[in-house]
Amino acid sequence: MTLLRPFPGLVVRPEWADRVTTGPYDAYSPAERAAIAAVNQFSFFHVTRSREDVAPERRHDVEGLLNGCSAAMHQLYDVDAYVLHDEPALFLYRLEVERPEDGPGSRHVQTGIMGLVPVTEENDRRILRHEAVRPGRTDLLAMHLTTVGASSSPVSLTFRSSGELAREMARLCTAEPELASESDGVRQTVWAVTGEDADHLVELLGDRTLYVTDGHHRLAAAATARSRSSDPNGPLGWTQAVLFPDSEMLVLPFHRLVTDQSNRTTAELLAALSEVGHVESMEDAASARPTVAGKVGIYLDGAWYSLTLPEASGRRPVDLLDVSRLQDSVLTQVFGIADAASDPNITYIPDPLGVDALVERCSGDDCIGFVLHATSVEELMAVADADERMPPKSSYFEPKPRSGVFVRRLAREGHSRDDLLPHEDPIR
Repeated sequence: MTLLRPFPGLVVRPEWADRVTTGPYDAYSPAERAAIAAVNQFSFFHVTRSREDVAPERRHDVEGLLNGCSAAMHQLYDVDAYVLHDEPALFLYRLEVERPEDGPGSRHVQTGIMGLVPVTEENDRRILRHEAVRPGRTDLLAMHLTTVGASSSPVSLTFRSSGELAREMARLCTAEPELASESDGVRQTVWAVTGEDADHLVELLGDRTLYVTDGHHRLAAAATARSRSSDPNGPLGWTQAVLFPDSEMLVLPFHRLVTDQSNRTTAELLAALSEVGHVESMEDAASARPTVAGKVGIYLDGAWYSLTLPEASGRRPVDLLDVSRLQDSVLTQVFGIADAASDPNITYIPDPLGVDALVERCSGDDCIGFVLHATSVEELMAVADADERMPPKSSYFEPKPRSGVFVRRLAREGHSRDDLLPHEDPIR
């Protein structure tokens, strides 16, 4: 079976891009999403609303919530905010962001292929995962997909790049783009690829393994929706995805904020950490920030330190990650945090928010900050190849596709609500 399929997609019109599109849903707090949606009836946040975006007394009304999302999507159809492609197409999707930390004027550029990939289960080796998922969140996403009848936020995948495919993508990007816009510091450019050119991209990609970089829950939700369909080989047998070559991926770390439930003094905490690895006092955040694997920066009581992590507890690819070594030797042993996914004494800050945000949070919440070195794409692939799962928040990919740029409308591929098995309809 082919791993990539064109689809009759919708692309936001240039004049609507700023009004409709948003950053990734979970990059905003509920208050931030509410503020944006309140002043812009066409914001895609109206389509992607979740339980935390409505008043507590209304959160039990899942059917009402999802019907509201569907109405918001239909409003965008009604105002003609999208260009409709009747011929199945792939889309080349370029994202650019400034990277001043890499030098004056530096920019990161990555170009992916937007299309459909088969919905797979966890044991399917065609699309490999590296993170676990939470079933409750997966179920709501599946209900959203089948009620709204559309998807916009694609699963992000990577693959081992090759020169021939890269050259063909570069050639196709010399054409006139369908969309070129910039929002929130992210410049995005879209090209539609149809006919023989699309077929050639599918052929060049071949059957190489794909790796999930972002969207584990969306992929699991697609599998849930497929399992509820009376036609699992129809439109719900495929899901929207964007495929970026591994050579262009920018991976950043998630930093950790930890509350010490034992209420130890600074001296006691430093002593406990020194029993784990070598602790060295540092001048400032810049000198404490790790530049190589095996070291972690620590912010404690207004001062900066560097901790050399001990050797890994095992030899599996996942054991060798800095996030695993920190989890095993520090978070579990020193702070008693065994389940980093649910323990209330640990929170996370993505690297783009900056170390200043970590310092502010640590000072306000009286916690300890741990600044990590980024996990590499090669490490992520090795973990996925071994069918292992990373600790929570092990990697942060930047930039992320924006929501509302592309829409896959299932009805345009022959899907209707009648395709759901009645006894498994999630909102009955």
